[in-house]
Amino acid sequence: MAKAKDEELLDYLAKMCEYAQEHIGCSDAWPMDRESRENRLQCTSFAVACFLAQNTVEGHNGVEFCIVLEELAKVPKKLKKGEFFCRSEKWWKKTIQKIVDDLGGWK
Repeated sequence: MAKAKDEELLDYLAKMCEYAQEHIGCSDAWPMDRESRENRLQCTSFAVACFLAQNTVEGHNGVEFCIVLEELAKVPKKLKKGEFFCRSEKWWKKTIQKIVDDLGGWK
């Protein structure tokens, strides 16, 4: 079970990913091709990597900047023009916690 500080950081990182996806989630307003999405979401993935590098047991060994980029940029193949896509904060918490566990847990 994560400590309160760790839970706060996990919440923050999950919200950061959800908000970034939400911001560019409307196919009417933003291009949905992978390259465009990756370009727009690199900063979010880099920020997540920095937090993980500083706050996980094995993070000091380095965390790839693209640690969550693939999932951030992913769009369902059948997304139609005008449809919206964004993964939930709950989904992001589970995903980020798995990464934290792979990095030896929180410091």
